[in-house]
Amino acid sequence: MGNNLSAGIIVAFLIIPQAIGYGLLANVPANIALAAATLPLIAYALFGGSRSMAVGPVAIVSLMVAEATTDMSANEIALSVPLLALMVGTILLTIRFLSLGKLVNFIGHPVIQGFTSAAAVLIIFKQLELMLGLPSDVFNVNTWHLPSLLLSTLSLISLIIVKGFMPSPLNKLGPLMVLLAGMIIALNLPNLKIETIGYHATGDIFTLFSPWNQDTNALSNTLLTLLPSAVIISVLVFLESTSVAKVVAKKHDERISPNQELMGLGSANIIAGFSGAFPVAGGFGRTMVNEEAGSTSPLAGVFTALFVLLFINFIPESINYMMKPVLGAIIAMAVWSLIDLSPLYSHWKIHPQDNAIWLASFLGVFILGVESGIMIGVGLSIAFLLRNAAHPHIAIIGRIPNTSHFRNVRRHKVETHPHVLAIRIDEGLTFANAENIEDFIARAIFDHPKTRHLLLVFSAVNQIDSDGLERLESIIRRQKKEGILTHLAEVKGPIMDKLQHLHLEKLLAPGQIYMSTHEAFEALENQNDNEHKS
Repeated sequence: MGNNLSAGIIVAFLIIPQAIGYGLLANVPANIALAAATLPLIAYALFGGSRSMAVGPVAIVSLMVAEATTDMSANEIALSVPLLALMVGTILLTIRFLSLGKLVNFIGHPVIQGFTSAAAVLIIFKQLELMLGLPSDVFNVNTWHLPSLLLSTLSLISLIIVKGFMPSPLNKLGPLMVLLAGMIIALNLPNLKIETIGYHATGDIFTLFSPWNQDTNALSNTLLTLLPSAVIISVLVFLESTSVAKVVAKKHDERISPNQELMGLGSANIIAGFSGAFPVAGGFGRTMVNEEAGSTSPLAGVFTALFVLLFINFIPESINYMMKPVLGAIIAMAVWSLIDLSPLYSHWKIHPQDNAIWLASFLGVFILGVESGIMIGVGLSIAFLLRNAAHPHIAIIGRIPNTSHFRNVRRHKVETHPHVLAIRIDEGLTFANAENIEDFIARAIFDHPKTRHLLLVFSAVNQIDSDGLERLESIIRRQKKEGILTHLAEVKGPIMDKLQHLHLEKLLAPGQIYMSTHEAFEALENQNDNEHKS
């Protein structure tokens, strides 16, 4: 109880300035941003599973909320932001109840890493306007507001020093320290004309949202407009949050249930929508602070929410003195660690496809926007997946001398027989690759004109479809016409069942399906030698 209380208060000190900063990033007022740091945390505590997950506003989702509501009027944004949270929550709960969580695996790590790095760079560029006190043109030095530049620079330096030299978890309180320092400057040096949040408390902490009270036509149009963004945000919320939860669970030798996380995150976003807030997710930085501060259960999130509620009920006027250059520095510092440009210059020979997907996602986000960037990355991932499925690894194998082991002739010094061609297929035999496998076998036989026995090793063949069976039958018949007998080795039970069901084994002479490659190789060597002697 005590550890959860202290952890909750420490995270609250971090989440208040972050939430307001992320609100600026999402183009929503401070009260909406703070609402995302209250009731959704309680909902996750009730339905989520991670002991230390700190749910609330996060930078990437805030950026996507801003993109989803670009060019909307104030009234449209007021409808769209909570509706987006409700849609995200509904999608997550639907994924949970339909057990579709594994579909997100189609969005691989290169896509997420490329998107995250690009989004973090975009977020930092957006903070430059706040940090330099600019209306728009970041690159015109003459428009920079020097007091804002000085304050944001000092804030960044302070954040770096606090993070690098103060003990944990106190080193996470840098945002609160610079925020308070900025508020003191705002109170005592108003002549500097550094821009503040400008929030004035009206007594309406939460703007309760009811979709049933909205105009039907406007609601339908907004739903259709927001649907692509809602789907992508849902996937990102799930991926980011479960990744964070797994890191914490690993430290304590615990397991995380994806279904439980979907339930918690879906409920948190549903509550966020009804309380007028924008979508929420598990934040890595805050979760680590929560963990280091001693959190032992989701109860710490409840204490964080209660502390934030106390803040916005009793001292909301303080928001009016929070300086935008300081908040810009806080957000820039928070997302800096998300930038990883290493795929640009490393491992291209080892991971060319992964790096290409990363680069496509990264550039797509920059040039075409967040949603298009992710779609490009996913599309390229699927294209590579299909290409790899169509070109499986196939190897001509031979026996390592004085052993019963067989390896690729291109990689090892092995023994082969001039009349026996052994080929190992390292993938299922399906419509996607059957033609390429048949072509490989035809080329291999052409390159080995003395072949009299073709041995196909099926140790890695776990599936075979109708196209695969048809191609296998074609291979067996064609080689038989050319005087080459086809043999199979290490055929797994389910594959054998299909061969027997279609009577393909009758195309093979008795004894031509072997339990092991070694047994097959010795039998064929002896058979060939006997034929040669006779």
